[in-house]
Amino acid sequence: MKLTATLLIALAAAGSMAAGGLKGKVIYVNPGHGGWTANDRPIATINHEVMDTLGFFETKTNLWKGQELRARLEKAGARVVMSRTRNGYVTAGQKNATALDRPETWSDENGAQQITTLQTIAMNVDSINPDYFISIHSNATGGDDGKLCNYLTLVYRGETGNDYAKGSIERAQQAYPIVWDNPLTVWTSSSPENPFITGDLTWMGATPPGDANALGYKGYLGVLKHRVPSFLAEGSFHSYQPERQRLLNRDYCRYEALRYYRAINAWFGGKPDKAGHIVGDVRSASEKFEHQLYHGVKGSDDELRPVNGAMVYLNDSRGVRVRAYRTDGEYNGFFSFFDLKPGNYTITVEKQGYAPVQMGVQVKADKVSCVKPRL
Repeated sequence: MKLTATLLIALAAAGSMAAGGLKGKVIYVNPGHGGWTANDRPIATINHEVMDTLGFFETKTNLWKGQELRARLEKAGARVVMSRTRNGYVTAGQKNATALDRPETWSDENGAQQITTLQTIAMNVDSINPDYFISIHSNATGGDDGKLCNYLTLVYRGETGNDYAKGSIERAQQAYPIVWDNPLTVWTSSSPENPFITGDLTWMGATPPGDANALGYKGYLGVLKHRVPSFLAEGSFHSYQPERQRLLNRDYCRYEALRYYRAINAWFGGKPDKAGHIVGDVRSASEKFEHQLYHGVKGSDDELRPVNGAMVYLNDSRGVRVRAYRTDGEYNGFFSFFDLKPGNYTITVEKQGYAPVQMGVQVKADKVSCVKPRL
């Protein structure tokens, strides 16, 4: 569905004028998947074998995003309902299983919701009838791991151009440019002017009107078969290997959640946040990086070697060190400093074997400043 920038701005404005902020709004957050089984999108990464829960499972990354989104929504005054608040079942014999890794039920002993069955989630959403529903996922190109394919996909129930829960298209159109705005990934297609927003029946190639669930709602994706205007977000492709390495960093997942929050807050006309944020990645300025599980888009930053274990220091305008971040060992180079007071800062990056790099960065309220130090 192609949209002009002018139309996107108009849609955002319309959403903002339609409501008065997040206070008192009910937001339903569904972190997709929920277990540690072969159906929960496990894929090998550079440091971790497939099925290692310390490596990539969509179960884990979706929950990280959902937890951050909930925290920011609640801080803004919304009431958040989550389909699950922890990860559940682990395959027998899994070496990283914990006492909490058991089959999930409607609620655990503390009363926290733990729902993974798609029809049950849809029924729960329909009974609550929240003001907004989002299902958080990442995408893959089937069995073709490593394909140079990575774009943002927002999916609603129905056919493309015909949302069965009316208002879903408008929500997706308003959110797309905000969620897409991630200079640290490599988008291989799509843009705010040409967003990939689609009905689930069209996307999955199903014959309309689709099979009805127990509630009588038709469509393809079970989690969307309810009456609430909503969309499922495939935030990126985890089969694009450099992106998968980034998703191993919890703060990178928080960064995605921040964009969902900003989209939802804008939809309800919420006040802009007073704080700003810095995100970035540390890479070699000249060394290329390739691994059997790491192939980046040619000519992009993803070809450069991510620097593990680099120290990133943040100083304020007076030269006082206010934060520090050590890049992880997962070959992504990612770092972040969230919720900063607006102003001018200096970033210094140090790593043994490289000359240090210093960069100035301006933090603005309700904005994300992206920096890319190269050693």
